[in-house]
Amino acid sequence: MLTVDVPDRVAERLNTASASRRWYPFDADVIDWSVPLTDDWCYMPAGQSVFSDSGIFERLDVADRAFLERWEMTQNMRNVAHGEHLLNQGILAMLWTVDPYDPSFRYLLHEVAEECQHMAMFNHWVRLNADIQTVSAGEAAWGKTAADFTQDIAVRLPEAFWVNVLLFEFVGDDFNQAMKANPGLAASSDGRPMHPILVGIGLAHTAEEARHIAYARRWLHEGMPGLDDDQVREVQQLAELGAQALIDRNSFLPIRYTEQLAPYLTKEEFVAARGVSPASRAMLRQLKKLLDEFESLRIVRPETMRRWEDAGAFA
Repeated sequence: MLTVDVPDRVAERLNTASASRRWYPFDADVIDWSVPLTDDWCYMPAGQSVFSDSGIFERLDVADRAFLERWEMTQNMRNVAHGEHLLNQGILAMLWTVDPYDPSFRYLLHEVAEECQHMAMFNHWVRLNADIQTVSAGEAAWGKTAADFTQDIAVRLPEAFWVNVLLFEFVGDDFNQAMKANPGLAASSDGRPMHPILVGIGLAHTAEEARHIAYARRWLHEGMPGLDDDQVREVQQLAELGAQALIDRNSFLPIRYTEQLAPYLTKEEFVAARGVSPASRAMLRQLKKLLDEFESLRIVRPETMRRWEDAGAFA
């Protein structure tokens, strides 16, 4: 049986929260999916777009700018759904070997249910934006290989699995916060308010992800001290590989250029935009906070942290 490194009282508290405070995305009071996708709304929070501060938005009229925002948001939604899928596959693999009487078994079922709702929510946004090409964007190709690895590591070395969960869910939380109903954040730089569907998605996603993050962090705080040296080294290798990928691409999700963008910008402009986007710097600052915690738990090595810092990775 898989040893669960989360105290029963913590799992029970999260069980109670998941049962009593849930955000079903197809309830009308959670998200009104009928609001039209018009150019009056913005579709990326100010400063959160890959194109922020690049000058690209400013040279476009409102209609083209709204399309570019919808394009990016829809690619993000598709990719986040892939990540949730991988997370679920790891948890479902765990459930074969977790004692069903352990309170964590029930909590993990709650988490899978919530992530399924998130996947359906993100997919519904993609379906509403049928004019945005996502199928041929190349993001699903890595899914099966990653899924097989995720299921193996979740059972064999769950601490490594929860590290990847936090790298996926904790980093990018500022983006979720920016989509919520705070008028100072949920708007574009030219003053268009965030589309109400996206505000609803931000609220539902952030609220439930907070529980998932709390559970993963508690598992790591309880579980890392019990690992032997070989297991610690394997966790460190995987954590540093995942963090390096985020640092190298300067963004939370791998959004790729497609020919659908050609009327608005070149591929070279797309690549250059990443280097000046405030969203990249915000993500890296958030990553630094997570990696500081990882260093304190021996999840990343001090020498790796100093190398990243000396190279200005988080500046």
